[in-house]
Amino acid sequence: MIMHEYFDVPMHVPLKILIVTGMYPEPSRPGYGAFVFHQVDHLRRLGHIVDVLPIRGYLSKFNYFKAAFAVRRMTQRQHYDIVHAHYGLSGLPALFRAHTPLVVTLHGSDVLTSRLERLLSLLACKFSDAVITVSRRIAAVIPGTIIPTGVDLAVFKPISRGIARRRLGLPQTRRIVLFPFDPKRTVKRYALAAEATQILRDKGHDIDLLIVSTVPSNAMPDYYNAADAMILCSMSEGSPTVVKEALACELPVVSTDVGDVRELAERVRKILICDSTPEALADGLEKVLGDPLGFARPERDQLHTYDQRLTAAFIVGVYDRTLTNTE
Repeated sequence: MIMHEYFDVPMHVPLKILIVTGMYPEPSRPGYGAFVFHQVDHLRRLGHIVDVLPIRGYLSKFNYFKAAFAVRRMTQRQHYDIVHAHYGLSGLPALFRAHTPLVVTLHGSDVLTSRLERLLSLLACKFSDAVITVSRRIAAVIPGTIIPTGVDLAVFKPISRGIARRRLGLPQTRRIVLFPFDPKRTVKRYALAAEATQILRDKGHDIDLLIVSTVPSNAMPDYYNAADAMILCSMSEGSPTVVKEALACELPVVSTDVGDVRELAERVRKILICDSTPEALADGLEKVLGDPLGFARPERDQLHTYDQRLTAAFIVGVYDRTLTNTE
């Protein structure tokens, strides 16, 4: 083993990894699957060789079928040490790999929402060599090693709110609540966020709901730093990276009890968890916005266990154990 300068952990010989994922950034959707992109980036920084096979399943489910042939062809032509599928559905085409151990990461919607997706994910995991889940809730349904999604603390960090707003051309005086999701995705429940902020306007608060869903991940720190609070009111989540990114920028979060948010709140006490009603979310936002000493500056050092570098190191640990068990 060698000691890699990027992260102070022992590392084996570099691995050759094929990532198969149903979510990955592309020009028309720059933030789509950014957490997978960042994980790939950190695996490469650790010295590993990583190829990515993105599946554009949002265009057609038939692309998952075509991906099975691509996985087979790629694993026959190149010697990969590990195939790593992100999302249960991506695990199905990955089952057609040639003589390569398979790791499947479950992210939430593949297990916690649709019964059909849960059954398909269970099938993919049954024939994989290892399973990773990003939260305890997912592991309670399909067992696996729990590794939450990470955040790059070198990228997501606090800057002056005034500077961030000037960069983005936002007003300096109004209160801004950030909704960093595509409002068309029903699972994110944009209408709930809109109703909550409207309740506050009706009470006389000078407040805007800022929707951000089409910017690349590296542009997001300005939006987090420009806002006064972030709202997450999803129906379901796995391990929402946006919460960790917001906290890393010292932005307080008002959230419904989804994914691993409660687990994170046990470590970082700057998250206010509310019931899934407009009134409860409005009350939560009012409390956060009116209590700057209690909520305005989450401590970044409480996020160190979610550092993307640690996440990458933990995943490599799963790879190592998988390779040992399949020898």
